[in-house]
Amino acid sequence: MIESRPLLVCLLAALPLAIGCQKAQADTSPPPGPAPKGVESAEIAAAPEAIASAAPSAEPIAAPRTLRISAIGDCTLGGAYESAEAPGSFFQELADHGNDYRYPFANVLSVLAADDLTIANLETTLTTVKHAQPEQIRFKGKPEYTAVLKEGSVEVVNVANNHSYDFGPKGYDETVAVLRAAGIGVGGNDHVDKRIVKGVEVVNIGYTGGNLRSKAKMMAMVKEHKRDDNLLFVSFHWGGEGINAPNTVQIKLGRAAIDAGADLVLGSHPHVLQSIEEYHGKHIVYSLGNFVFGGNGNPADKDSMIYQETFTEKDGRFVPTAQTILPVRISGKKNRNDYQPVLLEGEEKARVLGRIARFNAALKR
Repeated sequence: MIESRPLLVCLLAALPLAIGCQKAQADTSPPPGPAPKGVESAEIAAAPEAIASAAPSAEPIAAPRTLRISAIGDCTLGGAYESAEAPGSFFQELADHGNDYRYPFANVLSVLAADDLTIANLETTLTTVKHAQPEQIRFKGKPEYTAVLKEGSVEVVNVANNHSYDFGPKGYDETVAVLRAAGIGVGGNDHVDKRIVKGVEVVNIGYTGGNLRSKAKMMAMVKEHKRDDNLLFVSFHWGGEGINAPNTVQIKLGRAAIDAGADLVLGSHPHVLQSIEEYHGKHIVYSLGNFVFGGNGNPADKDSMIYQETFTEKDGRFVPTAQTILPVRISGKKNRNDYQPVLLEGEEKARVLGRIARFNAALKR
């Protein structure tokens, strides 16, 4: 019998202080700004007499390498393309704040800038294409909204979701192109993002997972790109909207990804939080909920989270050694969406953690 158990929810002890830290960049483009962590700009040579008089000492033991990953849910930078001029839309809220691209992530930047990699689900197009597909809701943002992700310290996005082709193949291709031009990694569908983070290769792939048809292809891709000395994450867009419990398809696909070698599975699409399962020592986050979500001006459920996992090198492999849930409300306003997520504290933080604990307990049964 396969054993699995839900993740025990841990409280955040203290927010990271290193707000200005530079996170590792993709190996496909040179990192801007200061030298990466651990690289000194200059070395000071010791005086010869100091070297001669120094007593022999044992070779220092290097500390094991660690990587801390943050994952956030559905980010719709823009909204329904018919609503660009509507009061209360993402477009108007951003305009009301001087089109300051720092605005949406301002209250969570202290967390996301201090990790080693942030992964989001981008549930929109960023395109100039005008002709929309004949769907009920079509999401669209401006190509320049890539700056929102950059200012929010988001390095990789998943584009495998049900809104990726809202403006057809041209809109999809333009979205991928402007993301890459901005230095943001793209995973999902047939795109594989590979980057070096603190000397470690990190791979991101993604799928829409409404059924099991993608299972064999997904497992083959995981096995193709996973190695003992790298990390591989799979993002899925799956599950029922507004439902706090994963369905059978989600559970089968998530576990199959772990069985194939994935180190972490990240879910989106329900627009609400779901359980987190520990399976064979790894984790499946069934739904991260919404985050910077321009798709709804006032969602009934505004609970969300930043999920963080720390991986530590042991015997040449990277294993999960710590998990943290940071409860979030997707808006600074309780009565509407202002598209600026805020970290929760006190009773509200405890309430969201309690909800996730109950979801986990229900999954175990």
